[in-house]
Amino acid sequence: MMKNILKITLGLVAGLFMLVACSDSDDAAPAAFSLDKEDITVAAEGGKESIMVNAVGEWSVSSSAAWVQVTPANGIGAAMCEVVVDSSIVNGLREASLRVVSGVDTKIVTINQTGFAKAITPKEKDIEIESSAAYDERYFETTVTTNVEFKVEFNYASADADWLSAEDVKVELDYGARPRTVKLHFDWKMNTEPVERVAQISLVPVSSADEISEPAVITVRQKAAVKIEDTRAGDSIALITISELLNCWGDTWDTGERMNNWEGVTLWEATDEELPCPEAVGRVRSASYSFFETKESLPKQIKHLKYLESLHIMSNVNTMLLSIDLGPEICELDYLKELEIFSYGITTLPQEFVNLGKSLEVLDLSANNFTEIPSVLTPENFPKLKTLRMVGSRRWTTSDLTKKDNYDNGVGLNFMSYVTNENDLRRLFLWENLEELRLSNCYIEGELPDFTVGQEGVVAYTQADVDAFGGDTIQWLADNKMPKILPNMELLSINLNFFTGELPKWLLYHPRLLDWFPDLLIYNQQEGGINSAGEKVGFTNAPSNNNNYYEAFPKMEAKYELKEDIEEDDNESDDETSNDEHCDEEDSKL
Repeated sequence: MMKNILKITLGLVAGLFMLVACSDSDDAAPAAFSLDKEDITVAAEGGKESIMVNAVGEWSVSSSAAWVQVTPANGIGAAMCEVVVDSSIVNGLREASLRVVSGVDTKIVTINQTGFAKAITPKEKDIEIESSAAYDERYFETTVTTNVEFKVEFNYASADADWLSAEDVKVELDYGARPRTVKLHFDWKMNTEPVERVAQISLVPVSSADEISEPAVITVRQKAAVKIEDTRAGDSIALITISELLNCWGDTWDTGERMNNWEGVTLWEATDEELPCPEAVGRVRSASYSFFETKESLPKQIKHLKYLESLHIMSNVNTMLLSIDLGPEICELDYLKELEIFSYGITTLPQEFVNLGKSLEVLDLSANNFTEIPSVLTPENFPKLKTLRMVGSRRWTTSDLTKKDNYDNGVGLNFMSYVTNENDLRRLFLWENLEELRLSNCYIEGELPDFTVGQEGVVAYTQADVDAFGGDTIQWLADNKMPKILPNMELLSINLNFFTGELPKWLLYHPRLLDWFPDLLIYNQQEGGINSAGEKVGFTNAPSNNNNYYEAFPKMEAKYELKEDIEEDDNESDDETSNDEHCDEEDSKL
């Protein structure tokens, strides 16, 4: 009996122990699979977070979005997982979830990421630049971080505007609202005034729907230029500044020497007959610049050379590629009589150029890129002009004008001579005061203009003209009532163009024709040249000798033939002297 009671008691105790054990096991099961966090918040830039996984058996993790990655994504038992969140591509909040599974149990971790605010953020908000520099150095660059497309707007604090320009802005927002860093390039013009100038660059969203948190503004301050006084010292500063801005080759002037010792510079002296005024003594009278490299008009400092009478600027680099508009500053020189801008790359003259008409006597615009005779050049605008040169106005070289459209920006000075407008040859040939007109080696086409007495103000030669020329030497002109064209012309050159047709009588019987060396400078057109109509160029009636000319002007034959005979005799004498010297030299060797 006691044994049975003992068995029963032991059974009850064992059953109670098992019941307690089972109860403990049921309570511990949830604790065997757990995570240390249920949600994660990450900034727009993204980043890394960690999650502690506690499990007895196997487990795995999966992400609901590609912008959230977990490593490791599965395992057995406890492990630390790294959660990597990519930077956002939206402006607002975005959400994803992590699903963690162990056996039949699942847990969710919520990932919240804040979005980028719409913003345009320049790296530099204040930029200072020099007043001047070489052409290729007049720019600055800065970077901008942005997640919206924007455009550039300029606001100038003074009347001197448009001295900044920007290249096209390219913002590639291929990753949505994620900020991108772009580089901006700005070009600036020189400041020639002795005051600082300021501009604001506003970076404005292209779309009005893109409201940025704060304005994006860059303030640019440009240093003041050195003040150039109206003095001799001011002239020296202007000369040196011009040389630097033109990028002249070779050595510049030695500022330690007196200015009247500078090469290519002359000063007014008190004894000069044409001294403009007493204040001009010691100031610059003439200046020359050659061999330089610029893509801009003449430096604005040229206007400070107040008493300049003669200016020679020649030989720019790669002129065929340039299309430069001459600026108005040179037109402020009241005493300029002689201006040479040779091989610079100019295509236009400013309307203010007419201001030089009150003083200019010699104008040389040779070897530039004009496509027509500038309309400002008229006898009315330049009553004192004696010499006009536009030789070699060829941007490109060709002998076939049917192909001229293949050349960028045209081939050069090319127009039809017979077209009646303000830019044709008629205007130049009716310029009575001209003494020298050079239009050689251009692309002028058509026939030379002819004129009729009584039209366009053209008059005939009179007996007074005959008497003034020297008696009956040109009596034939008055007797035949020939139109008086270019009566004062001492040198005319139109060779190496693309002229066709007949030479007009006014030219063939011009009283100074033989002074112009017509075989070389008139009749001689582009060798093998083809005009725009596909025709061979050349005059159809170019004389092979001067017989007809001498028949009209008998006294001319004695003048020019005698001159030629003397020159031939001189040449023969020189040859004989040279031969005698050669013989003497050979004798000395023997």
